[in-house]
Amino acid sequence: MKFKSLSIFLLIVVFLVKAQENDVKEDQGSPVIFEVLSGDKGAALQLNINKTFKDIPKLSFFSVSNISSKWNEKNAKDAMSQFNLAYEFTTGFRILGGVHYTPSTGLRPSVSILYSYIAENITVIVAPRIDLSDNSNLEGFGMIEYRPKLNEKWKVYSRLQGLYAQSVRDGAHARSYVMIRMGLNYSDYSFGFGANFDKYGQDKITKNNFGIFAAVRLFK
Repeated sequence: MKFKSLSIFLLIVVFLVKAQENDVKEDQGSPVIFEVLSGDKGAALQLNINKTFKDIPKLSFFSVSNISSKWNEKNAKDAMSQFNLAYEFTTGFRILGGVHYTPSTGLRPSVSILYSYIAENITVIVAPRIDLSDNSNLEGFGMIEYRPKLNEKWKVYSRLQGLYAQSVRDGAHARSYVMIRMGLNYSDYSFGFGANFDKYGQDKITKNNFGIFAAVRLFK
């Protein structure tokens, strides 16, 4: 699927979420976040959606999508998306069920457990996930975001995000990455320097990307 088509798809998802806002409880803990990294090797997009249903506060829609492509690449081969319904069974812990997609594995059902801790200046997320298929992947995801105040309007913005996926059958490496962001935050906007370190397949083919990023929180 072409990079431009995938980007348009992500934007459509954003506006579909916007159209459903009447059915969703709005609070600062459940934003839609759209981020772009423009780097030396190419562009990378990330869209996070975490929206709680107004009438069922323990039930939410949770989605993470990542797309990246080299500047001279006509067809983006690096795409990863998951779409889930999530149920909070105790404070900070949710069970997720939905589908997971990559170009190499296709569309697969999956389940995961997600732990989140959200405070004024720090967010921590840990989420193990497994595919429900014959050739399943087991995945671990973690993120820490730190936003200390500089003054009433500005904050430092920093984020460390990582993922590691391997085959359940033989333990072979499937996909892994580390994302680093360092910059500033003003209101609903974050921007600064970013780096993506990606590895693919059993041979751990490495693709790194360094550049600047910008992110916005939408429809809070």
